[in-house]
Amino acid sequence: MGISTTAMMVISTAVSAVGAISQGAAAGKQAKYQAQVAQNQAERARQMGALQASQQRKKNKALEASQRSLLASRGADASTGSALLVGGALGAENELNARLLENNAAAEQTSLQAEAQLQQMRAKNARTSSYFRAGTALMKGGNQLSKAGAFDSAPQPYYSNIGL
Repeated sequence: MGISTTAMMVISTAVSAVGAISQGAAAGKQAKYQAQVAQNQAERARQMGALQASQQRKKNKALEASQRSLLASRGADASTGSALLVGGALGAENELNARLLENNAAAEQTSLQAEAQLQQMRAKNARTSSYFRAGTALMKGGNQLSKAGAFDSAPQPYYSNIGL
């Protein structure tokens, strides 16, 4: 086997190993980016849930004020009897709706945070698996070199080339 063939096998093996590591690094960066995107979306979901719940509570207060005004315009006392019970039930239902909005946002936030954690694990696994692929490439290259006889002859000592 000529030296150029051996050199080509060594270069090919090195390129395969470096390529595996580079691919893992790129996949890791992509997964890390996706994790950050999911984390940002989780924070946005939390903020939107709080905003929607706040808006719902404002609507609830306006509706309750409108109901009291309507009752007062008809001469009813909103602080006693069935008017009080209806007002209390309406207030409880309205608050339930606001809390449902918060709960839905919290569920979405939890889901997105889980996605962020999954992406972080993918990033770590991509980097780790790239090292295994690089090691495999090096082992395959070494095996091919060995089969080709690259390691058969021992290197000649330096002094043997000068006639000693």
